[in-house]
Amino acid sequence: MTTQTQLTTIIDPVCGMSLDPATAAAKTCHNGVEVYFCAQRCKQTFDTHPQKYAGTKKKKGLWKRYLDRLNKATGGRPPACH
Repeated sequence: MTTQTQLTTIIDPVCGMSLDPATAAAKTCHNGVEVYFCAQRCKQTFDTHPQKYAGTKKKKGLWKRYLDRLNKATGGRPPACH
């Protein structure tokens, strides 16, 4: 009989450090999700501004960046055709 151990690493949302949830220094529950931290200080920082660290930010793609710049340059109006 073999037992399988699953190695799980979690990223601390404040400092970005990889850690094992079993040995995490602190944890909290935010919007029903367990969040783990490497140190108590990271947990305190997260607790003061959770929206800053718990956001699901996605990087904008090339096309989205282009459209944002176009909208900014034209004030949201479509470019004039010549």
